[in-house]
Amino acid sequence: MLLVSFVATTVSCQKLNARITMKSANELYRAEKYEEAIKKYEQVIALDPWWADAYRNAGLCYLALYQPGSLHPKDIEYSTQAIIKLRRYLQFVPGDERTEDLLMDTYMKTQRYDEAVAFYKEKLRKDPKNGKYFQTIGIIYAKANNFEEARKWFKARAIEAESKNPEAWYSLGVLCWERAFKNQELTVDERRSLIDEGMQALQKAVAMRPDYFEAYSYINLLWRQKALTETDPEQAQKDLQEADVNQKKALQLRNEQMKKGA
Repeated sequence: MLLVSFVATTVSCQKLNARITMKSANELYRAEKYEEAIKKYEQVIALDPWWADAYRNAGLCYLALYQPGSLHPKDIEYSTQAIIKLRRYLQFVPGDERTEDLLMDTYMKTQRYDEAVAFYKEKLRKDPKNGKYFQTIGIIYAKANNFEEARKWFKARAIEAESKNPEAWYSLGVLCWERAFKNQELTVDERRSLIDEGMQALQKAVAMRPDYFEAYSYINLLWRQKALTETDPEQAQKDLQEADVNQKKALQLRNEQMKKGA
């Protein structure tokens, strides 16, 4: 009984010390004394390794110290520690979207694309029909300038996960337009293939949501890209006429929605 009582008393003292230290750490954090706050949060974790907020707050301190774009060893260490702490927090509080977004932003700023993809692929294994994860992985590959992988994941979202979601088809269409518009090294056939794929995706989006003015705007832009691939001036002019029709449709729908909102 004495041993049990001693252990209980020790645990109780540790919990009390952890609460006191956590309060001190938070005060230092609010005062923007981040390095001192980190030391306190580490003490909290040592006293109570299951206190999730200590990991998250420590991660926020490291992010506050990190200078985006810097390759200085200290900044690399700050960003690395931020990721470690945020991921540890998410083990205790899985699905915390704000922290996941923060982690994603850190991955992107530090160009840790492979780590970001691995993180979301693991989430996808647990929830294989979650369209958000397909989309996020596609965005990561797009940021990493890996268009083919990005397109694969955008298409998978639209076809496998959210075939009835017009936003999934819209996102694929926009991706195709961006590739056709920004990459001047594409051959004419490659550009036309992208335009056709993007157009089909956007047409599916407006078929599901007839008032989707954003989708009509990109259909307009794709017609303009198509006009640039034509060798026949008359056909190019027809493409531009189609572009104008969709541009007017987009403006009309947007104005109607603004009036309803007003």
